[in-house]
Amino acid sequence: MTMAQWGPDRIDDILERLIAAMPDEDLTVDELLTACFDHPGVVFADDAGIVALGIGRGPESRLVASVRLLIADAGDAATTERLLGVAETWAAERGASQLELGGALPFPLWPGVEASSPLLLAAGSRGFVERHGFRSFGVPNAFRSAAPDGIDIRRARSDEELIAVTIAVAATWPHWSDEVARALEHGTCHVATRLDPLVGEQVVGIGCHSVTRATWVGPFAVHADHRRQGIGHALLGQICRDLMIAEFPLAEVPEVSDPVIEAFVLAAGATPVREYRRMVLELSS
Repeated sequence: MTMAQWGPDRIDDILERLIAAMPDEDLTVDELLTACFDHPGVVFADDAGIVALGIGRGPESRLVASVRLLIADAGDAATTERLLGVAETWAAERGASQLELGGALPFPLWPGVEASSPLLLAAGSRGFVERHGFRSFGVPNAFRSAAPDGIDIRRARSDEELIAVTIAVAATWPHWSDEVARALEHGTCHVATRLDPLVGEQVVGIGCHSVTRATWVGPFAVHADHRRQGIGHALLGQICRDLMIAEFPLAEVPEVSDPVIEAFVLAAGATPVREYRRMVLELSS
């Protein structure tokens, strides 16, 4: 490994390089810090490019590494392939069984490799294979939907609400605990509750946004016993209200690969925004 390791103190340099290489991404320092260094992450850089990596437990508790960010300053194929090679070496040295582009580990900056990106071709030439394709959809910030009778939708703010959401997520959606905790910290988590006469108020849904990147929807879920009642659209409407106040035109659902989810966002007036591929390289044990 010939690249230098950069810490969070170099975040301004990372942002400057990102803006030069990808001027349309419009990312903030906080978004880059989260994606590159949380849970935890490592960044390597030299004069030609930057690659940010993370590692964690994937399905069946296998160690899975993820490319969280890759910047080839000149956009050339040779630099892109070299950065992928650095990622492969780093992942293999740590015993990872896979290296993902667009992985599901906490706080990846992009949910996948955009179909128009040169990175797609470079990854294919190094043996990455496509796992699945998906699109992101944008919901207009004017979308609103009333909550069904008996359901209360509100932002989780009080200590009691934060505890209730944390417990509900740990019990029902534990894989989202870290991301929901960040949404609670930033005040971007809405909760749907119902009053049960026997056990009191119950959390039946959560709708978070802007955890990794401003405007991105998620984590987002409704308890299986309470779906198809309008709770999801009511939560989505509150997210759109937040983003309208913040002067963002769309709420972006960053991964839509399930027909049910696609029908859900289309019913809210969504349109496709970007197309992605998720790619995986199997590493020797």
